[in-house]
Amino acid sequence: MSVSDLKPGVIKECQICRSKKIYEILDLGHSGLCDSLLTKNDLNKFEKSYPLKLLKCRNCHLLQINYVVDNKEVFHLDYPYKSGITKTLKDLLHNTSKYAVKNYKFSKKPLAIDIGSNDGTLLEGFKNQGFKVLGVEPTNIAKLANKKGIKTIQKFFDNKTARIIKKRYQKADVITGTNIFAHINKLDSLMNGVKSLIDRKNGIFITESHYAVNILDEMQFDSIYHEHLRFYLLKPLIYLLNKYGFKVIDASRIPNYAGSIRVTATLNKNIKPKTNVKKIIDQEKKRGFYSEKKYKQYAKKVISVRKNLSEMLWKLKLKRKKIAGVGCPGRSITLLAYCNITNQLIDYIAEQASSLKLNMFTPSTHIKIIDEKYMIKNQPDYALILSWHYGKNVMKNLRNKGYKGKFIMPLPKPRILN
Repeated sequence: MSVSDLKPGVIKECQICRSKKIYEILDLGHSGLCDSLLTKNDLNKFEKSYPLKLLKCRNCHLLQINYVVDNKEVFHLDYPYKSGITKTLKDLLHNTSKYAVKNYKFSKKPLAIDIGSNDGTLLEGFKNQGFKVLGVEPTNIAKLANKKGIKTIQKFFDNKTARIIKKRYQKADVITGTNIFAHINKLDSLMNGVKSLIDRKNGIFITESHYAVNILDEMQFDSIYHEHLRFYLLKPLIYLLNKYGFKVIDASRIPNYAGSIRVTATLNKNIKPKTNVKKIIDQEKKRGFYSEKKYKQYAKKVISVRKNLSEMLWKLKLKRKKIAGVGCPGRSITLLAYCNITNQLIDYIAEQASSLKLNMFTPSTHIKIIDEKYMIKNQPDYALILSWHYGKNVMKNLRNKGYKGKFIMPLPKPRILN
């Protein structure tokens, strides 16, 4: 039985094995889409929000959300995220090409294709390594990639797009996707497209997905939002890839997006997998990630964190302290909505001057996003680090820019730092 291409609406069976044995772990309420920010005029209009629950499959152990929003609505033309906005993330994305070149051999004029390529940052790394590159990106961010010389097709990746690429280009030596296994609702179409484009002998398919172990270990419930349909352990990833004839030959944990798992697969059955594939699965089993107990404990901790963070912020607010948010990654929308952190609690969210999110408002909670220069000038008493997964770098940068107040780190455990 193949994987289903999902239709918008409530999930009634596992997204990859189609088992009916899915159960609820955590209810995060309703939330707007994390990268569908509001204008000032939107604040007085009807606002869409969608249910957000975390489910788990008892059969293949896939973690998944309970509701699918149409991809065209989630990844709309004016999608405001740029992967190259920070040097930290840029360096991490360039590590993908370094890993590929170090571990595998390619043709003399290799081609690398990145699915969901955003502004082309990951492909810049491959281009620097001498690859021909091609991005596939449905939003207007594709135009930014083309402007800086990263050839990008502005389309959703599916079988139809794969056929267009197949007519115009050679077989790909490398196909990459950072979080595409989490984002794309048409998995069957995706996998068949990848299979048709990759070199069957030496080609490799590299995926980087937010790792379920990090989500539980570090209380990253804020990374659960409607863009992320699935969260993977290694076992369900292997199950999915095997369905389409791919063999997983390597797996490793990487720091991207506060903890991801990089998995390399090939259609060449003669290539032996590295020993760390088995090691990671064994570790997942040993630590209880295939048992229900682990997830019951996680849900209780999440509820406790929400209570503690809310109480901390309200105590400060009642003392008339000024609190600003810092950074507005997609994950911040879940944190703000679930913990009911509205514009009553924090005055604004400070973002870098280059952000496409400036002068917009967060869905559900209606907090304005402004240039961080205002924050440095006005010196709020506390800075709530919404980009807490890059917390050390964010705090260091703000200190260097002249911020003198205290920091609030919301996760994994709410705490105040000087």
